[in-house]
Amino acid sequence: MLAESRGPLTTSYIGNKLNVSSRTVKRQMVEVEDYLKKHGFKFLVKPGYGMEIQGDLSEKNRLKQLIKEEEVEKRYTPEERQLFILIELLKSKEPIKMYKFKSDLNVTEGTISLDLDKIEASISKYKIDLIRKPGLGVYIEGDESEIRKLIIDMIYENDFQKQVLEILGEAIQNKDRNTKSIRLSAQDKLLNMIDKDTIKEIERIVAEFENEKRLELNDSQYVGLVIHLALVVERIKNGDNICMDKSYLKETKKKEEFNIAKELASQVEKSLGIELPEDEVGYITIHLLGSRKYFDYESKDLNDFFIDNYRIIKTAKALIQYVESKSNINLLQDDKILINLAIHLEPAIKRMLMGMDIRNPLLDEIIRNYPQLFNLTKKASFIIEEEFNVKVPDAEVGYIALHIGGALERVNNPIYKVIVICPSGIGVSRLLSTKISNEFLNIEVVDRVSAFDLEKFDLSSCDFIITTVPINANDIPWVLVNPLLLEEDIENIKATMARLPLEDMEIKDIEIKEESLRKRLEKNINYSKAIIQILDNYSYHELAAEGYEDLIDLVVKSYSRGKLGFTRLKKDIVDREKLGQIILEESGTIILHCRTSEVEKLQLGIFKLLNPLVLKDIEIKTAVILLAPKKIEAEYLEIMSYLTQSIFKGELTTSSDKDEMERNLNRILENFYKNIK
Repeated sequence: MLAESRGPLTTSYIGNKLNVSSRTVKRQMVEVEDYLKKHGFKFLVKPGYGMEIQGDLSEKNRLKQLIKEEEVEKRYTPEERQLFILIELLKSKEPIKMYKFKSDLNVTEGTISLDLDKIEASISKYKIDLIRKPGLGVYIEGDESEIRKLIIDMIYENDFQKQVLEILGEAIQNKDRNTKSIRLSAQDKLLNMIDKDTIKEIERIVAEFENEKRLELNDSQYVGLVIHLALVVERIKNGDNICMDKSYLKETKKKEEFNIAKELASQVEKSLGIELPEDEVGYITIHLLGSRKYFDYESKDLNDFFIDNYRIIKTAKALIQYVESKSNINLLQDDKILINLAIHLEPAIKRMLMGMDIRNPLLDEIIRNYPQLFNLTKKASFIIEEEFNVKVPDAEVGYIALHIGGALERVNNPIYKVIVICPSGIGVSRLLSTKISNEFLNIEVVDRVSAFDLEKFDLSSCDFIITTVPINANDIPWVLVNPLLLEEDIENIKATMARLPLEDMEIKDIEIKEESLRKRLEKNINYSKAIIQILDNYSYHELAAEGYEDLIDLVVKSYSRGKLGFTRLKKDIVDREKLGQIILEESGTIILHCRTSEVEKLQLGIFKLLNPLVLKDIEIKTAVILLAPKKIEAEYLEIMSYLTQSIFKGELTTSSDKDEMERNLNRILENFYKNIK
C-alpha cells in the first residue's frame, strides 16, 4: 500500500483497509521500517498526516518487485479450511466430491475427513445433518429456517457484518485478489451467497422505508434487517422454502408491526420481482418488534411487550446496587451509569421477551480480559430474570458488563474537563467532541468554541484544551489534534493528562445559570431563523472541475460578488483548507467551510462532480460548501455544526438524487428543531 500510494497514509487508513486495528499496524511497522532500511528505502513519518516512502516511480516499482519475490506459500488454519468447506456445502444443491476439497485446499483426504467431523459437530445444534455417501459425495440436509439461522450466525461470528457495511458504502476493493488469504476468500464466498447488487438494492429500499415510516432503527438493527432480507431474496431465488411456526405466526399477525412488515415486503417484491410468503412477513415483523421505535409509552396495544419507564429504571438501579454490594464501590456516584444502563436494557429486555437472538462480537474478549467483572455481572443478571421471567444470555451479560466497567473506570479515574476548539465553529467540533467522549471515558467536553471567539471565552472552567488549530493560551495546557482524531492524537492527549498535577487540580464546576424566559425565546427564534436561512440558501450544482484548484475557483464563483469578493472568499477558504482538509473516504466527499465577511447569511451548497477528483488517494465525487458570516449568533453556528456531523454520518449526501438530498436536508433540520423543542 505504501509502495502504491502517492502521498502519506495514516495507520487508521491502513488498518481499515486490512481489517485490523491501528495499534496492530503500529506494532507491525517496526518490522516494516527495518525491512525498508535494509533495502535502502527512505521512510518518512509526518505527525498528523501519516507515513510514506520517499522516492520516484522507479523506487516504488523496485519495492513492489521485492515484495513479489518474497511471497511465500500460505498455510491455512483448520478453522479457515472448515469455514471454506461449510460455505461450499451451503452454496451447493448437489453433493460435492472429496477430491474437490483436496484440490482446492491442497491437503490430504484424511485432513478433509477430520475437518468434516468438526463441521458435523458444529452444525448439529442447528438440527442440520452432514451426509457423506461414498461415490456420491458430501452434502447437508436440514430445515430451511435452521439453515438460514446458521448462515446468519456465520455472518455475525466471522465479523462479516463489517464486510456488508463496506458493500453498502461501495468500498469493496477488487485489486490484488490473488494475494488474499483463504479466510478472505471464504468471506467473499459467504458474501457471494448474497449478491452484492441485491444487498445494495435492499439497503436502498430499507433506507427509504425507514425514513418514510420513521422507524429509527439503530445501526445494528438496520444492518441486521438488510442482511436478513438480502439472504431471504437469495434463498427464494434458489427455490428454498421459508416456514414459520404456525402458532407463532398467528400471534405475530396480531401485531401492528405485521402490517408495516407487509408494506416493506411489498416494496421488496416489486423491486426485485419475487414473491415473499406470509411466513417471511412474520420474520420481518420480528425485526421491527426489536426496534426501539416501538417502545411507545403512549401506545396501549403493546400487550405483553409493554415495559414502563419505572420498571426499567428500578431494574437497572437494583442491578447496579447488587454490583456495588459485592465490589464495595459506589457506582451510583457516576451520574451516567443509571441512565445509560436503563436506555440499554429497554430494547434488550424486549428482545429477550420475544426470544430473539442477542449477538455480542466482543463476548470472548470481555470474558478473557475481564473475567471477574463478567462473572459478577452474570450473578447480578438474576435481577432481570426474576423481574421479567426471561433467561439472560451471556451475550447480553457482556453488554451489561461493559456499562458497569465504564462506570468503574470513570469512578476510579479523575474526570478531566476540556474545551474543544476548531477554526470556525461550523466545522467538525461536534464530531471531534463525540470521538473524544467515545475514546476517553474520563474526559468531559464542557464546551465547543470557535477560534474566532476564543478571546471572549472564560477558559477557567476546563483543565486543558483540545484544539484543531494552534492557539495563544499560555495559562492553560492545550493539545493540537487532527479533526479526525488520529492514533497519535490520542497518545498526545493521554500524555497531556499524565502531565497534569492531580493533587493541585481544583474542582472546576461551571456555574449553571437558569435562563430567563426572554433568553430562551431569543434562542428559539435564532434557531428558527438559522434553519430558514439554510433552507432559503441551499443550492445544488453539477459541475466539471479539472482539479482541486479549479474546484475551489468554481465554488467561490458561485458565492462571491465581483473580483474583490472572489479574492476575499477564496483566501478565506484556502486559509481554512491549509489547517487540514476534511475528506470523508466512505462517501467520497470533501467539505469546504469557513466564516467569511463575503456572506451575510448561512449558505449550504452541494456540488456533484461530473468528473471525480482524486485527493490523497481518495476519489472525490461530492463537494459540500458551508459558509457563515464572521459575526453571528451561537445558535446559527450550532446548527451548522449539526449539519457537518450529519454529513460525516452520511445522512445528507448518501443519495445522488437531487430531490432526495433536499428531503434529507429537511429531515435533518426538522430533527434538530424537534430535539431543541
